[in-house]
Amino acid sequence: MQAKAALSVVSYLIISLLLTLHNKMVLQWHQFGFPWLVTAVHSLGGIIGMQLLVASGHFTPTRLDYSQKRLLWIFSALYTVNIAVSNVSLHYVSVPLHQVVRGTVPVFTVLISLAWRTTAGYSWRVYASLAPVVVGVGLATYGDYYSFSVAGFLLTLLGTVLAATKTVVTNSILVGGYRLKLSALDLLYQLCPLALVQTLAWAAVTGELTDAWAFVQALRSSDSADGVYPLATALVANGAIAFVLNVASFTASKNTSALAMTVTGNVKVVLAVVLGCVLFSVRLSGLSTLGCVLTIAGGAAYSAVRLSEAPRVPKSVV
Repeated sequence: MQAKAALSVVSYLIISLLLTLHNKMVLQWHQFGFPWLVTAVHSLGGIIGMQLLVASGHFTPTRLDYSQKRLLWIFSALYTVNIAVSNVSLHYVSVPLHQVVRGTVPVFTVLISLAWRTTAGYSWRVYASLAPVVVGVGLATYGDYYSFSVAGFLLTLLGTVLAATKTVVTNSILVGGYRLKLSALDLLYQLCPLALVQTLAWAAVTGELTDAWAFVQALRSSDSADGVYPLATALVANGAIAFVLNVASFTASKNTSALAMTVTGNVKVVLAVVLGCVLFSVRLSGLSTLGCVLTIAGGAAYSAVRLSEAPRVPKSVV
């Protein structure tokens, strides 16, 4: 069981890094600066992927009653609002400040888990292992904290709380208090259509649909190499990677804890910084390097603590 949990978390981490880098390629290299439509592509990739699994006989969806569907509708709204608040907050604060605040997600995960009584508590060693993670992310993303505003800070903080809440609820739906007894694929099958509708609606409200249509028309009328077909290929690949990531994410959530997922997310932030430096020729400062080391060390310390406590602590208390 421990090996299965470790494998699912590592797989999620690798695929998540791949999607982050591919998203950067789509948004910047192809100049497709429409994050909500990219999110819609992710949801569409999930729908197509799940339908292929159903058609091939590798997956049979669970039939849900009205109360279970209503719970999933609420969860899908939480998922969409979480992305919306995160995107809006980036308009008011710098990326470094945004990442530092988001680095406190494990803290809010602990608080929410305790408040909702989804855990009986954590040992002092778990709390101690979180300290270098939070501090490390802060140092790794340290920079010029310009464009600061109270509204932006509050929105970023709200997005952080929502991200922690989503992680705890995901874990509860799969293995915890809500006890829907859904597999990772079942949750993905039910959520993707709802997420697609919500993200397309938000794209329409914000004007992304209109702007994207104008962008595509401009590409079609141009003679540049970066035309419609390379962009379409990149979007198809992006949707496919997102589908694999969703499967890996929900599988990892089922096989491990909410807190482990948030710590893994922080480790992913630092690894993304390192890979970004390698791929895009960016030099890390000494302070940022120290932050990377602290965050990775904190993630390793958390894993070691949970492994040592596993024989004494049941999975539901993770």
